[in-house]
Amino acid sequence: MSKAFLFIVFAISISNVFGQKTSASLRLKAYQRSYISGVAPTPIVEIGGKETAATTLASEPEYFIYLLANKVPYLKIERIWIRNQLYIASIDKINEKPMVIDGYKKKDTLIKYTDEMVWQIKLLRKDTTGIKPKKDIAKQVKSNELVIRLNDNAGTVFTRTIKQIPVLEAIRGQ
Repeated sequence: MSKAFLFIVFAISISNVFGQKTSASLRLKAYQRSYISGVAPTPIVEIGGKETAATTLASEPEYFIYLLANKVPYLKIERIWIRNQLYIASIDKINEKPMVIDGYKKKDTLIKYTDEMVWQIKLLRKDTTGIKPKKDIAKQVKSNELVIRLNDNAGTVFTRTIKQIPVLEAIRGQ
C-alpha cells in the first residue's frame, strides 16, 4: 500500500513539474559607446613645465539596445525614452548570436549565445513632436536612463527600464 501511495505522489509531482507553462518574459539590455573625434589628446604644457589635461570632444553616444524574449513572438515599440528624451525607433529580430562588436583594445560581447529570441532596437531620430510621457509612466522616465514601452500581438503592454546604461570604452573616429 505504501509503495502504491509513493508511486502516485511521485507521478503527480512529475506531471506538475513538466506540465507547468512558462510565462512570457522580456529582458532589456542596453549599452552606450562614444566616439572621440580626431587625434588622442595630449597634455598641454605651460611655461615652467606645468601640464594640464586636454579635453576631448566626444560625439553623441551610440546606443546598442536589445530585448531577449521568451514566449513573445511579436513586438512593436510604442515609445522609447533615453535620458528623458523621446526617440523614434525600429525593432528587428536578429539571428546573429552572440552579438559582438569591435572595441578600441578588445571586442565587447553585448549578447551571449542564448536560445531566446533576440530583438534589436535601432534609434532612428529624436522625436520632435513634443509629446510628454503620460502620468502612469512619467515617474519611470524621470528616474531611469532608458524606458521602453512595447506591445505584442495580443495587446499586452510591456514596460522595461534600465536605471543606468552601461558605458563601453570610447573609440576613435567613426
